[in-house]
Amino acid sequence: MNIKSYPVHPALREFVETIFQVTIDAGQDEEILQTSFPTYECFIGFEYDTDFLVKNINTPGFIPIHKATIIPPQLGTTLLKGRSMKAVMVKFKHDGFFRLFKIPLTAFNNECHDALTVLDKSFSSLHERILNSGDAEKKVDLLEAFLLKKVADSKLSMPIHQVVEKLFANNGNVPVKELADDACMGIRQLQRRFLEQFGLPPKHYSRLIRFNKAHRMKILAPDLTWGEISIRCGYFDQMHLIHDFKSIAALNPCQLDTKVSQSHLFSFL
Repeated sequence: MNIKSYPVHPALREFVETIFQVTIDAGQDEEILQTSFPTYECFIGFEYDTDFLVKNINTPGFIPIHKATIIPPQLGTTLLKGRSMKAVMVKFKHDGFFRLFKIPLTAFNNECHDALTVLDKSFSSLHERILNSGDAEKKVDLLEAFLLKKVADSKLSMPIHQVVEKLFANNGNVPVKELADDACMGIRQLQRRFLEQFGLPPKHYSRLIRFNKAHRMKILAPDLTWGEISIRCGYFDQMHLIHDFKSIAALNPCQLDTKVSQSHLFSFL
């Protein structure tokens, strides 16, 4: 697997975390299994040359992935399998997708959608041009130019954006009441705004920030114990961490296969 990230245009940096290319070629005799755990992150992907299949861990069978996919925040564990993939993807900042496309993330119900059926004709045209371009750098240029056109008509940043930055700075450990006060909102208004812009209520969003932090910390520093990780990520104790992992990923932390986690496309982005 090869992942190549590209510099983000200065005008896109408040909306886009990174744009990257994914290349997987396992050969004819090997099949790769990807495990995607619940996450607060949002992507659009153009899988223009792939045999990968996808399934929710609770559904019976695999189905082909979309050629252009909106991947909103995920509440469930997803499995992907295949031998080869070429894709160009954009990872949005917290409210970047909502601000550029003006589509509430509640519309996706935490499930991946075919972008060609959701977005406008200009996106379909972009998809066609990406498919017809043989050069990966050209595909990225086309995607960047498309997003830049969206900036002029994008929604303005709101106080809730700074609230989310505070959550990340504190590994999700900020009381909802404090978040509401910082955003100059009531708690119910804050919850509505979070669902609209980030696809999750603030409490669940906070839990996923902490869960993802702990999960990635274990990948990057496998010698750390789960007890040490629980302290560093702000859990009350190790049992609190175990409860969160079971609740979010349906797995005990010790059941996580680090090798599978390391193969996950987005672990280090």
